[in-house]
Amino acid sequence: MRQVKYKRNRKPRIASEIENAFGFCPFSSLDSKNLPELPSEKVKPILPESMQLGKIGKGVRLEVRREKSGRAGKTVTTVRGFPNEFDKQERQKLLASLKNKLGTGGSCMGNGMLLQGDRRSEVVDWLRALGFQPLLAGG
Repeated sequence: MRQVKYKRNRKPRIASEIENAFGFCPFSSLDSKNLPELPSEKVKPILPESMQLGKIGKGVRLEVRREKSGRAGKTVTTVRGFPNEFDKQERQKLLASLKNKLGTGGSCMGNGMLLQGDRRSEVVDWLRALGFQPLLAGG
């Protein structure tokens, strides 16, 4: 048998040896003078144009709860207590904008909403910005 030698095309390496390797931050020489400020921590609702005319919640009390039972160990956030004046289409518009803001899945159920994951604090902030009075219920 004949042995074949393969040539390896090795690229020259960039020197990575630094005197103070431990704790060295490559970004320490950059300045932050012209960088924009960080966005505020408050959750602002993004709604369809038809729903942006003032506060739509009008002080309606909603229950925001975390549930896990009967869902194969998965945690979900439920919002219940929407009055009958909110029809299914309006709830679905609210849910679509909330899912878009939080980056999660969800669906409408009965007179409420269901969101994947434990997102209670974000949902409460979002509902307060709309004029609702959310209440953390359950555990």
